[in-house]
Amino acid sequence: MKVRNWAASLSVLALAAAGTAIATPANAAGCYGSTCEGKDPAAYCQSDAITPSNGAVWLGAAYVELRYSPSCRAAWARISQATYVPQDQSVPWVTVHRTSDGKEYTCAVPNGSTGCYTKMVNDIGVESYAKGFYDGGARTWSGSTGSY
Repeated sequence: MKVRNWAASLSVLALAAAGTAIATPANAAGCYGSTCEGKDPAAYCQSDAITPSNGAVWLGAAYVELRYSPSCRAAWARISQATYVPQDQSVPWVTVHRTSDGKEYTCAVPNGSTGCYTKMVNDIGVESYAKGFYDGGARTWSGSTGSY
C-alpha cells in the first residue's frame, strides 16, 4: 500500500514538473500584449525588462528610460534620480507614448521620492517611446527617448 501511495505521489510530481517546464514566459508573467495594457509592470513584467540602446536620456540629473519586457511584449517609462523639492521645483514626470494611436500613461514623482514608473502599454507590432520633464531648480529639462 505504501509503495502505491509513493508511486502516485511521484506521478503527480512528475506531471507538475512537466507542466512547469512547458510554461511560457508570457504565461508565467500573467499578461501578454493587450492584456498588459494599463497594468503595473512590477507585478507582471519587470523580471526580464530591458532598456533598449536608444531608450534612455538624461534630463539634467534625472534619468528617463523606456522599459520593455520581451516576454510580455509591453513597454513602460521610468524616471529616476529626479530629486524633487516642492518649494523650489515643479513636479518631475515621465510618460510612455505608443506611436500607433497616441495611448499614454504618465506618473509624477511623489514628494519625498526620486522616481516613478508608468503603467504598461501593449507594444506588439508598434513602437513606443518615453518622454519626461525635470526641474532642477535653476533650470528645467524636457526630452524623449528613441522609439522601440
